[in-house]
Amino acid sequence: MPKPSGKPKAKCKNCEGKGLLKVGNNKVRCQRCGGTGFKPGSTERD
Repeated sequence: MPKPSGKPKAKCKNCEGKGLLKVGNNKVRCQRCGGTGFKPGSTERD
């Protein structure tokens, strides 16, 4: 098993880590993070 790095993933500022945004009465997936809730480019790489 790979050892986890010390850096935690950064939350997406657009959706505040939820992955969903409210647009009117609808909930839509965050376009910036793709619904993951984490900042793009902050994913852990092996």
